[in-house]
This record gives sequence, C-alpha cells and structure tokens, in this order.
Amino acid sequence: MATTLVRRLRRALRPLGRWPIHPQWLLGRHPSGLGSQLAALDGLVVDIGCADGHVRGRLPPGCTYLGVDYPVTATALYATRPELYADARCMPLIDGCADAVLMLEVIEHVRDPVRALGEAARILRPGGRLILTAPFLYPIHDAPHDYQRYTAHGLAHALAACGFRVEHLAPRLRDIETAGLLVSLAFADCARQILERMRWAAPVLPLLAIGVLASNLGTWLLARVLPGSRSMPAGYEVTAVRADGEAGPERLSGQAVPT
Repeated sequence: MATTLVRRLRRALRPLGRWPIHPQWLLGRHPSGLGSQLAALDGLVVDIGCADGHVRGRLPPGCTYLGVDYPVTATALYATRPELYADARCMPLIDGCADAVLMLEVIEHVRDPVRALGEAARILRPGGRLILTAPFLYPIHDAPHDYQRYTAHGLAHALAACGFRVEHLAPRLRDIETAGLLVSLAFADCARQILERMRWAAPVLPLLAIGVLASNLGTWLLARVLPGSRSMPAGYEVTAVRADGEAGPERLSGQAVPT
C-alpha cells in the first residue's frame, strides 16, 4: 500500500519538476552536462538500473538501447519491465559488446559497487564510455536497497581500480543549495508520512508546500549572492572511458576485490 502511494506521488509531482514547488527543483536548476553527453553517444547503450527507461528518449537515433534492471527493484519498487532482468554485478552480456554504459543514480543501490563497476568495464569495448551519476548528501531512498554514498575521491579511486580513465567528475549543487534541497526534501517526507499514516494532519499539507517553495526560492537566491564551495554537494556527475587492456576490478588498499 505504501509503495503504491509513493509511486502515485512520484507520478503526480513529475509535471511540477520545473516549478519551485517541487522538492527537487534545485537539482533541476543545476547546469548539467548530462544531456550533451547522452546526445554524443552511438551504438549499443546499456542502461544499468534503467527503472522506466526514461533515458531512451534522450538518446540520438543511432543508438540501440538496452535497459537492464534488478528483478526485485524493477517489479516491487517501480513496476517496470526492462529489456533484461539482471544483477549489475553479474550480467549475461559478452565482453566488449557495449559502446556506452549508463549508471544513473544506481551505484548507491548495489551491495558491491566496485564489482558492478568492474562488470560495466567488462561489457564495454576499449574506449567505450561510462556515464554515471551518484548522490552524496541525499536522503535514504528505495529502502532497503540503499547501501552507501561515495565522495568524489572515492568514485575516482574505484573507477581507476576498475580500468576507467575519468574524463569529467563534477559536483551537483553548492553548499547552500544542497542545504535548501535537504530542507525541501524533509518537508516533502513529512507530507508523505501524513498521507500514509497521519491523514488527520492533512490541514498541515499547505504549510509544508509553502515551506518547500520558500526553501527553494530562498536558498536559490542566497546562492546567487553568497560565496560557497562545493564541499557539500548533493551528488556527482561522472564521465569515464574504459582504458585499453584488461578491464575489471584491480586491488584496492592492498586487498583483492572479489570478481
């Protein structure tokens, strides 16, 4: 029942994504290179953790799209049907078959992320491209399948160990904007809990909506006038290329990574 309600809320909020009433509006305002990276792809694109396959419509005509998702999360959380059901840590695809691999908001949901990155490297041809996004300061989501957060340094280290050369690694949102995002998401979570199990408190919902709006607009304006670093990003966007030679997990901190 709760999972169904969450899916309905996601669908209801999706059209509002461009408006500051949406709890993730600040993420949408962040300048992203993801669109241009996707537009430059061709050949076979394997989308690991594809959910509803929304990325398919953003790829150029020359691409062949293959959506891959884990059976449990695809059916229980998203009620979707990918082209291929598989575990990101062990995919039934031949070596070097893909021209590009997408892992968009996926790495936090994999119990052994280094092994999954090694598997992405295995199915990529030499010179093939990995496009990855990952949260950093962001709430637990899709529970219980949310296992870790990476810093920029951790991502770069894991990718290098798996045979990738990082071309682009950029944080999403500055400190003040990240703080505003978390406030907005906290208000949205309160609204979700009221709808799920405290419906007697429904009169509070308009106040929470006003709180989301005020948090989004206030922190966006503050970020325009105040100095800020990127030491507290909401997440990262990464583009990496599979280097020539054998791909797969190497050694991290002197210990072998299982393959």
